[in-house]
Amino acid sequence: MTTQAVSLELEPRETLGKKVKALRRAGTVPVHLYGKGVESRALQCEVRTLLRAISRAGGEYSGHSMSVSIAGESGSYTVQASEIQWDPRSGNVLHVDFRTVSS
Repeated sequence: MTTQAVSLELEPRETLGKKVKALRRAGTVPVHLYGKGVESRALQCEVRTLLRAISRAGGEYSGHSMSVSIAGESGSYTVQASEIQWDPRSGNVLHVDFRTVSS
């Protein structure tokens, strides 16, 4: 069985703090990218695209990595979903943290 590399493109996020509720209502999930040697970045992604990529990579606890690029920038990061926050009432995703991994 061959495995396909999962890739995802994230967009820079300027909306921070409590104002991210408006992002979520519009179907966008706030995302953070961090890791050793990488400056922490506030990013965002459309909810369906994000969940599809995480699912194809095996989910939050699988340990499988995926490739993330940022719109308007060259290069990519190899990451794992380190934390996915869910709304306990609605079941909607609230926030995702991606941690870079060494290649």
